Amino acid sequence: MIRLSHLILVVVTLASYLPPFVNPATFWPMATMGLLAPSLWGLILLFAFYWMWKRDNAVWLSVITLLLGWEMMSNAFAIPDGNTAPHTTKISVASLNGHGFRQQPDKDIVDFIKGLDVDVLLLQEFKIRAQGDALAKTIKGQTDFPYLYRKTEAQLVVFSRFPLKNGEVHYFSNRVNGYLMVDVELPEGTFKLVNAHLQTNGISNLANEVTHDGRFQEKKTWQKVKTMFGRYGRSNKVRTQQSLEILSACEKTNLPILLAGDFNDVPTSYLYQRFSAKFQDAHLSQAWGLGTTYQGLLPGLRIDYLLPDDRFIIHDFDRIPCGFSDHQAIRAEISLQGG
Repeated sequence: MIRLSHLILVVVTLASYLPPFVNPATFWPMATMGLLAPSLWGLILLFAFYWMWKRDNAVWLSVITLLLGWEMMSNAFAIPDGNTAPHTTKISVASLNGHGFRQQPDKDIVDFIKGLDVDVLLLQEFKIRAQGDALAKTIKGQTDFPYLYRKTEAQLVVFSRFPLKNGEVHYFSNRVNGYLMVDVELPEGTFKLVNAHLQTNGISNLANEVTHDGRFQEKKTWQKVKTMFGRYGRSNKVRTQQSLEILSACEKTNLPILLAGDFNDVPTSYLYQRFSAKFQDAHLSQAWGLGTTYQGLLPGLRIDYLLPDDRFIIHDFDRIPCGFSDHQAIRAEISLQGG
């Protein structure tokens, strides 16, 4: 029975390695397997230790499965190489999905932003219209950000200690998801900042129901799980199209690019594979572990990213828990090459 369970796990784990190579527009159900890949890989690792302890040749099946997924897992689990960059002029950048800053006093928001102590701040799910105008004015007046770019009806915002020029906001199908592009003028040079918020999965409520109230012996609980994975797969298809639009927009500038925000997808996804071909990942460069940024049903969900292109040097990266959001803030120190 153990051997059969091991064999089934190997087959499922190998299937979970496929999402980065299968376009969700072609077959979106495959995208859901990427969510399970880190957990499955971990179970295979436990089996490897078990077969080693039993001195059984089945260990080689586990080892081969682990090696086949090594490159994929290296995107999910950071192990920095320890290299240090030469001294350059650094800037600090942070990104946070503020979860709408719901019912949160302005003072708490301002205190959190001050605690980040960054030069450039990207926010997603910012308040809009009159409430957003008031909050933006408060943040700008009580922090060290003399520059701000936002549209009054947009949920994407950039605050900066450096001048901002040539700003534009592009929506997708709604006023929540889209991307903001703006030039940040440093003394050492100018770079293009892209603040992105891609299609949400819409599974948070279902995930909470399954986690807190679900009984796995009941059919309706498994129906909810099925619905969750279905929504994730279909939204992954939408995000893939959105990512192509962002990548196309990035190709139209010769400036160095820093792409950041809430991508609503994991490092084992097709979407991440597209972005990682063009950009560095600050977490993989300078952090350890899975780097969870969102507390969801599955452990280790990293869906928020800071992705500088190769014209930047990444010096540091960390995550900061945020009491008024279901996301963590992510922060990095970077510099322009030769700056």
